Amino acid sequence: MKPKIDWESQIREKGLRATKAAVLVLKTLQQIKKPLSHDELLERLNQSSSIDAVTLYRVLDRFTQTSLIERMLGSDRVSRYRYPQGDHHEFFECDSCHQHFQLPRSSPLPILLDQVSHQLKSQASGEFAISFNVQGTCRSCKIIS
Repeated sequence: MKPKIDWESQIREKGLRATKAAVLVLKTLQQIKKPLSHDELLERLNQSSSIDAVTLYRVLDRFTQTSLIERMLGSDRVSRYRYPQGDHHEFFECDSCHQHFQLPRSSPLPILLDQVSHQLKSQASGEFAISFNVQGTCRSCKIIS
């Protein structure tokens, strides 16, 4: 059984208020394990509670600024958000349908990203983020075209 995550402590450690909305957003992103746009996340959140669009934008912005979550810009120019996974879940984005598919764990990408991260940590004087996109056409969209 997985240990219970203390969402409120994670949020407070970043100097933020652990509101109900903030806890719900962080918990939802961690459970989904794939990048979600603001609209996709709002739809999921409103199935179980009521969070307005502006509150969600503010929470996502604060979480991104404090590195609680990661923001990815898709090929469709839509920002998507995800909870950082310690085991490097990287994604392939379809250029047609913009769905995200998790790359296989056997991919050499995590090792390469760790190497780049290690080099940057030894050279960088502050915080940094690594953004890496893998894009193409998924099987479903390839069949249709």
